[in-house]
Amino acid sequence: MKSKLCLFLVIILGLSLLLAGCGGGGGSTEGEGDADQVYELNVHSHDPEASATGQFLNAWAAQVEEASDGRLKLNIFHAGALGGPRTAIEMVQNGTVDISWGLQSFFPGQFPVTDAFALPMSGINSAAQASRAFWDFYTNTDYLDEEYKDFHVLLLHANCDSPISSKSVKIDTVDKLKGLNVRALSGPPNDFIMATGAAPVNVEIGELYSAIENNTIDAIIADWHIIYARKFYEQLNYYLDEAITVNPYFLLMNKDKYNSLPEDLQKILDDASGEAALGIAGSAWDDIEAEVRGIIEERGGEIYRLDGAEKEKLQAIADEVTANWIKSMDELGYSGQDIYDAAMESIKKFED
Repeated sequence: MKSKLCLFLVIILGLSLLLAGCGGGGGSTEGEGDADQVYELNVHSHDPEASATGQFLNAWAAQVEEASDGRLKLNIFHAGALGGPRTAIEMVQNGTVDISWGLQSFFPGQFPVTDAFALPMSGINSAAQASRAFWDFYTNTDYLDEEYKDFHVLLLHANCDSPISSKSVKIDTVDKLKGLNVRALSGPPNDFIMATGAAPVNVEIGELYSAIENNTIDAIIADWHIIYARKFYEQLNYYLDEAITVNPYFLLMNKDKYNSLPEDLQKILDDASGEAALGIAGSAWDDIEAEVRGIIEERGGEIYRLDGAEKEKLQAIADEVTANWIKSMDELGYSGQDIYDAAMESIKKFED
């Protein structure tokens, strides 16, 4: 009887060791996994490959693949090949794609704290400043935790500043905004447009060129990079250069997909993201701003600023929008002033 019992225990022990060596059953893959296995990740972006976004994502993916010795392969689908800009969140949540790049402003109400970085005329004057401030705010406060809890966050960053660009009307006074149809997305930029007496009109990015051409839209609040990437400079003639706002961006990963990767590949992905990804992005958006300004001038477009009194009027409208945003955050159960103060602290930290 003893010999049979010993034999049984030996078998059980052997099976336990075998299962432990195979990583057990279920849960995330631990350690280094199979050194020969390639893990493919599909990445969605609605921007063209030639844009700053496309160049950044290509460079970031190349660094991830190199660091993993080819065990991670990132397939980037540019220009909305897998879906439009308003599908980015749903696709990454349901696993249609593994990683999505996009704009929080396409999802009104879903990222209310993030809107602190879209407040008008807040002192942001470059993509580098906005991106570093946004990432600093995310990593050094807990204000954004709830908004991004369903994702593995690879990066939060921003574009360069947005002028008010128009086709036929030179907006050299604040009153000239009254009655215009101005394209913007959601949140504080929309509130700003309404506060000037203009009408915010939501037009999909792929339809915006035609909307400008057929005069459905009188003006747009869009950053210099998108003016370049979508060739809006072919339609627009006047550019009110008052750094109205920036658009926050996200690079989010499906949590289940991330947890399914071996731990060493998770680390490689994380090490290439966040601060490292900001370094890869570098001055891409700001460099394109310089380029498109040159194109506009060559085509006879006018880039200009308001005189002192008119600038003060526009700033007063922006300040009113900010004050109303703080109140609206209080109504949602946040401490609007605390969030605003923390965001401004991050923005000032990275001033030129």
